[in-house]
Amino acid sequence: MEHILNRREFLRQNLILTTALSVRPQNTAKKKVLVIGAGLAGMSAAYELVQNGHDVTLLEARMRSGGRVWTLRDAFPAGMYAEAGATNVFDNHAWTMKYLKLLGVAIDPMKSHGGAAMYHLHGKRVLLKPGSAVDWPVDLKPDEKGLSRSALWAKYVVPVLKELGDVEATNWPPPSLARYDRISFAEFLRQQGASLGAVEVLKLGTADQLGEGAEAISALNMLCEAAPRATVKQSFFIRGGSDVFTKAFAEKLGDRIHYGKAVTRIEQGVRGVRVICTPQQTFTADYLICAIPFSVLRRIAIVPGFSVAKQQAIAQLGNTSVVRVFMQTRNRFWLDEGLTGSATTDLAMMTAYDKAHYLPGTRGMLEAYVAGAKARRLAAMTANERVNFTRKQMELLLPSLREHYEGGASVCWDDEEWTRGAYAWFAPGQMKTLLPHLATPEGRVHFAGDHTSPWPGWMNGALQSGHRAAEEVNQAL
Repeated sequence: MEHILNRREFLRQNLILTTALSVRPQNTAKKKVLVIGAGLAGMSAAYELVQNGHDVTLLEARMRSGGRVWTLRDAFPAGMYAEAGATNVFDNHAWTMKYLKLLGVAIDPMKSHGGAAMYHLHGKRVLLKPGSAVDWPVDLKPDEKGLSRSALWAKYVVPVLKELGDVEATNWPPPSLARYDRISFAEFLRQQGASLGAVEVLKLGTADQLGEGAEAISALNMLCEAAPRATVKQSFFIRGGSDVFTKAFAEKLGDRIHYGKAVTRIEQGVRGVRVICTPQQTFTADYLICAIPFSVLRRIAIVPGFSVAKQQAIAQLGNTSVVRVFMQTRNRFWLDEGLTGSATTDLAMMTAYDKAHYLPGTRGMLEAYVAGAKARRLAAMTANERVNFTRKQMELLLPSLREHYEGGASVCWDDEEWTRGAYAWFAPGQMKTLLPHLATPEGRVHFAGDHTSPWPGWMNGALQSGHRAAEEVNQAL
């Protein structure tokens, strides 16, 4: 039955997307529209509005487009790069797939080279080989012993995912899901019957890298993050780097994008909106789409103020602290050692990934992905201290790194002025109190961004939100 529902949902999404991208609404009176933020949300909104014949101006504070889609190139030899932000495209990310195809951007499948994945828990390095039982250094119940992390996840989390329903439906989540929003994800695992040792294993990785970790995030938040991943059959990467996608969007929009325009004030009246930027410049329009993170929006003066509910959502929605550290190596030595290069740990570096699989040549690239309080501790270091500290952590898992290491770079998303953090997260109770108000328009001001979508943190969510906001404006009287 689950397979039938997944297929039915897939067909429904594709019908919606095909209709939305090819059949234009009847209310096409030309409007003058301002869009703030040239990330994927803002650019997809601007693109759709232009397609509908509207007069669009897109304001971007940076001197580049893309937002949290950001490919680092200058820190590495020619031809090599690292993704500071969005990387993965999944086969069930219908919005991303549609816009990639629309813009003619090529993707390639991610391929596994086999080998053992690594874990580090309680001071012990654990190798996870396909088909082999795992000896976790924690106390487990008899029916948990020997199970891989994915098997434990399937035991305690996957059975609940079918309860989520359609996250795009009006008034989602239904009252039946409120019990998952009232508790943390760690408490959810305990209520599901997981032993304390199993909870330790299941917190590693994604659960502890969302917001402030498994003990602090809403269980419903984590379940919503897990559900789409459960049906992924193939992952892809954008050929040549994720910024190929954003540059293709920017090229379509041309001089409609105004770079270096930091918005300081938004005013709206009965007949229009006005935006004031630095350097001192004023733009006016009939409608505005605000496609910037709430962490940045809360520093902008709003006249008159938004509704109390919207102000609370803007003030309270959290952004996950994320630091990504990249280490270039002379070759991918871990493959010769029978390892995948990936690691999930309780160390300060949290997780590691092989990021050379989409790069040309024979050099290697390892990434440490760190979130929450551990990310903030890394961000407090100097750039050199951060890379050296992370390299030493990585050597606990891959001792040969010291022989092959060539150099590194890092990105601290809390320090990026126009994001002030990475993806949104919800504490227990916040999906009930904040979610209904994230995407709701305020007069002539509409809202986009992955944080206003069912898929925070994903390109798919950013694109869905941009399309939705454009349709709202297109239909506005």
